[in-house]
Amino acid sequence: MIKNVLIVGFGGVGAVYASKIPNVNILVDNKRLEYYKKNPTVINDKKYNFNYITHNNGYPMDLIIISVKFYNLSQVLDDLARFIDKNTKIISLINGISSEDIIRDKYPEATIIPSYLICNSIIRKDRNIIHDDVNKIVTDKNSELEEFFNSNNINYEIVKDIKSSMWQKFMLNIIANQLSAVTRKTFGEMNNLPYIEDLLWKILNEVIEIAKSEEVNNPQNLAKNAINTFRNMAPYGKTSMLQDIENEKPTEIDAFAGTIIKLGNKYNIKTPYNNLFKYLIS
Repeated sequence: MIKNVLIVGFGGVGAVYASKIPNVNILVDNKRLEYYKKNPTVINDKKYNFNYITHNNGYPMDLIIISVKFYNLSQVLDDLARFIDKNTKIISLINGISSEDIIRDKYPEATIIPSYLICNSIIRKDRNIIHDDVNKIVTDKNSELEEFFNSNNINYEIVKDIKSSMWQKFMLNIIANQLSAVTRKTFGEMNNLPYIEDLLWKILNEVIEIAKSEEVNNPQNLAKNAINTFRNMAPYGKTSMLQDIENEKPTEIDAFAGTIIKLGNKYNIKTPYNNLFKYLIS
């Protein structure tokens, strides 16, 4: 049974799930510890005083939910040693397909349950957060995790082929996040580009070839579904990567183009479009 839960990454996503889990622990450093204690988090106009914990006071957790940005993953993993033992389960809500392998390499004794997040926009200004609770964790089958989600009214979906499902979202991120970051356009503006359909397929064709080498089931169909999703996104919507650039924050380019380039080198597959994205966005 999952009782002791730690959330790593206290942005919009972390805060939304913290508000659903009784007695949850939030990992913070000493600086943020004092700030959060003095400035309670307000989620949909409700004030929350969470249990904040530093890595120095860690003890083994039943479940760890990681929701940091990809570029912060290596740093936070160093802080988790006291929270993990052979009974710990970990789910990562980080964009991309590589965070699970990175976590597993660092903590092979833990159980890593492949997962990803689907959610509408979460609006955050400092510690004030607004969301519509339209969200879902897509994950692999695990009875204890399912029981935990059900008991805390957390929306989730169990899929039979989690690897393919994660790659489909990855393909959407590859085209949507990176293209919007380069063009500085919303979904509606990108979809109105005269060459968009051809461009999307050219970008994804190199991803499809890599997915085949990674033994992903039916990557051509996954790419088609990713493009259909892209074409039907809310016209006014902005990707997280575009918002990061507009706010002069680091991007998750290494989770997207960086991963494709690395796998392309591994399998001797050329990745010119992702090479260009990496060059332009880094």
